[in-house]
Amino acid sequence: MKIVCCFLAFLFAFPAAFSQKRPLDHSVYDGWESIGERSLSPNGKYLVYTITPQEGDGRLVIRSTETGYAKEIPRGANAVITEDSRRVIFQIHPFFKDTRDARIKKKTPDQFPRDTLAWIELGKDSVVKIPRVKSYKVPEKEGSWLAYLLEKAEAPRSDSVKTASPKSGSSTPSPADPASAAADSLTRIHKLLARADSLSRAADSLRSKVAEIGAKGFPVASLPKKETRPSGETIEEGTELVLLNLNTGQEKKFPLVSEYYFSKYGQVLVVESTRKNA
Repeated sequence: MKIVCCFLAFLFAFPAAFSQKRPLDHSVYDGWESIGERSLSPNGKYLVYTITPQEGDGRLVIRSTETGYAKEIPRGANAVITEDSRRVIFQIHPFFKDTRDARIKKKTPDQFPRDTLAWIELGKDSVVKIPRVKSYKVPEKEGSWLAYLLEKAEAPRSDSVKTASPKSGSSTPSPADPASAAADSLTRIHKLLARADSLSRAADSLRSKVAEIGAKGFPVASLPKKETRPSGETIEEGTELVLLNLNTGQEKKFPLVSEYYFSKYGQVLVVESTRKNA
């Protein structure tokens, strides 16, 4: 009799419990999380991975495989463990809502929130952050060097520019003579063309020297092929590249950089630069 009663009680309780479960809809799907990037340090002592929701801000997780050390960095992603297993270098994305708002308001790419570069020494808590970083690279087989490319500097606000009004009693300067202005412009154009021609000859000479050295059996880095661009085509201006020694803190900066590459063991950094747009 007791067995039958218990069984009947279970039958009545089960539908009630089942009916209280939260229904599956889009709000539930957005909260589901998954493991994204994952990597193990070369010495096997640290595991680094990302936890990513269907929609929203993820996080970067760093865990020791030997001790209880664990660190979570909100919105961390694109992590790389240096070859010497000393540091994790990564990017911190802007808040999801800020990027979404910028997209809804149809802001220009320059007005979107930017990534932050960061790194942490494994086993410690202090995080170093560098704002407005476009990209970064480290050598494949060397752990002390880091190169990162900064975003273009923010343009000053238009409301901060004031127009000076002429003083009372002063005469307004007359416009320049059109013929004289045209002559000055033509002179500047000729000077720019002469400079461009000189740089082109220097680049051709350098390519010839590199080819000559390579023919003798010496390893050399290949230079980009000479490019021909249609007249008047706009080239995106490069930005500042910073080369940093993580162990000593010493850094070197390169202006107007568009691309950069480390050699496998970090002995060479190849930099491609652009001209400065007027």
